[in-house]
Amino acid sequence: MFTPFRVSLVVLLLVPFGTRAQSPVPSSGASPDTTRSAWHVRLPRLTVTATRAPTAPSEAPARVTVLDSVALQRTGATSVAGLLEARAGLHIRRYGAGGLATPSLRGTGGAQTLVLLDGARISNPQTGGLDLSLLPTVLLESVEVLHGAASPLYGSDGMGGAVHLRTLRPDRPLQVRAASHVGAFGERGGSVLVGSQQPAGSVIAAVELRRTDGDFPYTDPALFPPRTVHRQNADRERLSLYTAAETELGAHDLRIAGWYTAAERGLPPGSATTSTGERQWDDHLRLWARDAVTTSWGTLTLRSLVQRASIRYRNPSVSVDQTGTTLLGALEAQARAPLSTRWLATGGLSGRAARADHPRLAADAAEQRLSAFASGTGDYGRLTLYPALRVDAYLRSATASVAALSPRVGVNVQPLPTHPWLHVKVHAGRAFRAPTFNDRYWQPGGSPDLDPEHGWSLDASLRADSPRGFAEVTAFGTWLHDQIVWRPVGNDVWSPANVRRTRTLGLEAAAEWRWPLSGAAALTTGMAYTLSDARNRSDPASAAFNEPLRHTPRHTINLYGTAAVGPVALDLNARSVGRRYVTTDGSSSLDPFLVLDAQVRVRLPVPAVRTTLTASVDNVLDTEYRVVGNRPMPPRHLRARLQVAF
Repeated sequence: MFTPFRVSLVVLLLVPFGTRAQSPVPSSGASPDTTRSAWHVRLPRLTVTATRAPTAPSEAPARVTVLDSVALQRTGATSVAGLLEARAGLHIRRYGAGGLATPSLRGTGGAQTLVLLDGARISNPQTGGLDLSLLPTVLLESVEVLHGAASPLYGSDGMGGAVHLRTLRPDRPLQVRAASHVGAFGERGGSVLVGSQQPAGSVIAAVELRRTDGDFPYTDPALFPPRTVHRQNADRERLSLYTAAETELGAHDLRIAGWYTAAERGLPPGSATTSTGERQWDDHLRLWARDAVTTSWGTLTLRSLVQRASIRYRNPSVSVDQTGTTLLGALEAQARAPLSTRWLATGGLSGRAARADHPRLAADAAEQRLSAFASGTGDYGRLTLYPALRVDAYLRSATASVAALSPRVGVNVQPLPTHPWLHVKVHAGRAFRAPTFNDRYWQPGGSPDLDPEHGWSLDASLRADSPRGFAEVTAFGTWLHDQIVWRPVGNDVWSPANVRRTRTLGLEAAAEWRWPLSGAAALTTGMAYTLSDARNRSDPASAAFNEPLRHTPRHTINLYGTAAVGPVALDLNARSVGRRYVTTDGSSSLDPFLVLDAQVRVRLPVPAVRTTLTASVDNVLDTEYRVVGNRPMPPRHLRARLQVAF
């Protein structure tokens, strides 16, 4: 349940604290979606994640997936985990419905994928990861995924890539949107968004509350004979609050934002076991600000972030009730200026301090990081160069530190002067991941002297664009060293060490096409496919040598389509995930699965109010599957949603 502190925070975060003038977002000229509201306009397909500057995906040095507000609406996803799962061509490791959800990109894990929020990194410094099921889509404008090494631009954790969340901004004098939904297994909730853009500035506020009982039926194969049971202790509740304001003061473009998420969930037992009443509470508060200053030589951007996260775990059966809290503060100064008619340079400094408090962590669980970075864009007509270099220093104590050097080179070329829509990309970079607080300070077992994980990423892409869509194919390879593995050292104690080496080779393909139909009809189809051959290359004498990495599917594919006729639209989203091995020697695995979701959106004829009714069926084929371990996922179930926009 929510405490008085959380109720007070609702009031605090929903109070406007500034304004900003902002021009309307231009349309990209895409085929219209007849059910979209003013909040759901198609945005220009631009990304800042691959270059730190607005760049079209076709012109970026590496593969970038941009999921805009139309993709948010057509998937019906309510969390970042669901959105990426449906469209991004990466694997989401779900530990059951309502459980932990982490990204797996090019054979890496959740702690090796960087997560950014409006340019600021928000991963938990204690665990290194982030539960994407706790990040709602209601406050997002778009999500960008950079495939490949992100460390040369953003530092630690970007070994497989980066996920960049970009939050909403209003573009009209008054915008109001409210939604309510109900579904199977006790699912219910609602959201309200209010925004305004005025000549003096803009402000936006949003609140969302979601609840579910999660007691769906599933077949438990551990019982003899196997029989259908209902999940126990699987309820979940999530509250999300967001507010932001912007203003221009002379040469300064100011923005400040706050985001609070509180979640409570039961932790259901595995097969053939009885619930012990385990529960978990997650609280995250993030406050961040940005000041972009226009000067005679270019732009100076200052960013800051303060983040407080706490996780409470309770297990009455073993008398455990522990809470861990992390505090994070970050500052960054970035300058961008033209060096010549061909070159645009970006460079800056950043600093970060973090501390963790947990009963199982050493008292000195703290760290400071200092970084310097530089990148450039060189325009030579049909050839564009994207070099980058970053140096990160990690201060472990007053006398000891570790430095990581991360270079990158990227090339984008239009090989045929008569076909400017064709682009060839080549991207190579070094990536690393610093040890987490758990790796270094967990008691017993933590190892303070661990080295950062490091490796190289190389990829080459061919992309073709047209006004109706695009197609892109990418071949990639990653070679990672000194990966941290926890191993038993005796007396039921486990300790981490830099021992693992991995190699991943693969292929990615993505395409989207808009088909013109007669009258008010429109059809959009798309796909994203990934082949990942991820292997353990650590010890030739081990049974695990050259075997597939655990929990990493060899094949994933997403197929989607939207057919719209007048006020009615049908959305189909299918995903297929290949076999995932659960043992290091490749002797045991989870079966592949195919899941199909469908929804029908109808715009109702209500004067002066844009009203949309959505009816969805998740898991249309009633597939019985598990993504990780013995954690069942829901069978076929229904959901209804009503949305109104003024």
